[in-house]
Amino acid sequence: MKKFVSLLVVLLCIAGCQQPLENDASIKGLEKGDKDPRKKVILVMIDSMTGSVVDRTKEKGTIPSLQFLMENGQYYDDLVAPFPSMSVVIESTLLTGTMADGHRIPGLNWYHVDEDRYIDYGTNIEKTLKLGPKQSFEDSVYHLNNTHLNQNISTIFEELHDKGYTTGSVNFIIYRGHKSHPVQIPIMFQELLDLPEAMQTNGPDLLAFGQLVKPKALKDKSLPESIFRKLGLNDEYSVEATKALIQAGEQPDFLTVFLPDFDREAHEHGIHYLKGFERAETFFQEILNSYESWDKALEENIFIVLGDHGQDKLLDNDVQLTIDLEQIYEGISVAPLGEKVSDYEIAFANNHRMSYVYAPNDPSFLPHLAEMAMIDERIAIASWVDGEWIYVTSPDYSSYFRFKPGNTYRDRYDQGWDIEGDEKIASIKIEGHVIKYAEYPDVLNQLQSALYSHDIPTLILAAKPSYQFYTEGAPVHVDGGEHGGIHANDTLAALIIAGTDKKPNNRRFVDLKDYIIDLVENQ
Repeated sequence: MKKFVSLLVVLLCIAGCQQPLENDASIKGLEKGDKDPRKKVILVMIDSMTGSVVDRTKEKGTIPSLQFLMENGQYYDDLVAPFPSMSVVIESTLLTGTMADGHRIPGLNWYHVDEDRYIDYGTNIEKTLKLGPKQSFEDSVYHLNNTHLNQNISTIFEELHDKGYTTGSVNFIIYRGHKSHPVQIPIMFQELLDLPEAMQTNGPDLLAFGQLVKPKALKDKSLPESIFRKLGLNDEYSVEATKALIQAGEQPDFLTVFLPDFDREAHEHGIHYLKGFERAETFFQEILNSYESWDKALEENIFIVLGDHGQDKLLDNDVQLTIDLEQIYEGISVAPLGEKVSDYEIAFANNHRMSYVYAPNDPSFLPHLAEMAMIDERIAIASWVDGEWIYVTSPDYSSYFRFKPGNTYRDRYDQGWDIEGDEKIASIKIEGHVIKYAEYPDVLNQLQSALYSHDIPTLILAAKPSYQFYTEGAPVHVDGGEHGGIHANDTLAALIIAGTDKKPNNRRFVDLKDYIIDLVENQ
């Protein structure tokens, strides 16, 4: 989320501000039929909230609102994120109930083969300028939700709307719904980047997205949305907007709220920067305080509070921690940012602790590229598709491992697989016909979905703990935190549910959509 915010701040700082467009979005007067659930459902995502940071702050007694929900509900420290473990992928999986091969958002960065260009949803200023501010803005603000996210897969917002329920989103990156909302684009920005005067985006009944999109209830509300406050993409805005909706009687049946700030602090200081998490919890408290009491809040709502991913602790030496892909593939032409990718032999889409590697003109080159990567022992695994099999190799093993969907073995999620070779490469154990995962909690499904998330074959490289990949324009958080990888450090988040006795069947993001819809419909 930090990267996405950086893009919008840079672009809108260039442009300046103006008075917001009129947006009459409101749930008052909407035709709901007989749909009036006894409890509303509020899902609050605290970026990078993990079990370890929850446990440590709870032990200190410094997260009273979350502790209240935990004591009156359910708490889990092993919610499994999809792969790559980046916010855009995770939110897409949460809201569609599919992995990346279904929703078609492969990462924060990826190669769009039909347009022969890199997609980047806002990693940092350097990438934005090299890829083009106009294209970066359109990809992040319009295409992500309206064209890149698979139009043939429905979101929670769309399904609940079709069932007669009201929905809303505050600062979620992924928010697609059936209602069209005007996007506020400053006039200077329109002229500078040759953007249309009016841009529409499809969202739920109520959509608040920083300074760019506001519902009617926020029209006259003073919010922290200046260029110095990331244009509203911050915790305080998210909470103040949510409080305003509740107090105005505009709380929908299902509402998502995103608190992004702790992710930035965890990148800088590491995942166990407790002061940062305690600050996020203080903001979350204000949502509970919007009701007569915290007990009243639970009488009227089901709360789902969750992180989106973990963060791995990086080394304190930038040379040691960075796996330089251009050095590994020295002598092979690499597509630079802003250039036509197919003019070069290979290309990288670096998602920090994982990277896609493409051979746009010769996909048969991918196994050789995987072999070349084995020279660096900081790489955990390489994976690619060959025929119907998915291959996995590691610098730590001279053997290989391969798998495909099948019926020989089953895992904890009742997924069936056929496997051959050395399963230790994928950190799994076989007991009879049962697959048990270790360091990579859903590795077979995660690799398969990522490898099939593109319209072109790709190679996946994943880093070991403490390391990240480096390519042109990639940020490096020395002695800080990073994610994107497939290790449990990257993919396990915390989950708190209160206001219902119903439990999710599986603690994976991909399984939460059906659970949430059931909570709204069948209380």
